[in-house]
Amino acid sequence: MPVRVVTSKGFSTTVVEGRGTELSEGGMVLYAGILLNPGDLLEIEFDTPAPSRLPAIVRSRNGFCFGLEFITPLPA
Repeated sequence: MPVRVVTSKGFSTTVVEGRGTELSEGGMVLYAGILLNPGDLLEIEFDTPAPSRLPAIVRSRNGFCFGLEFITPLPA
């Protein structure tokens, strides 16, 4: 599924297009052309009629494939 990755460092905000797979209420796998490391905080924006953002933390990295844990679980 297409997603947007929003990262902030100081006064700078970066938005990058990405792909999410293996979505669960606790997290997802993200493929995106951005340099992230385990422990980095970000927001994932889902392309829905009412765009919503979820805060997440990077838990693992393999190249440009990232394992994310949602800080706020998806609503049931």
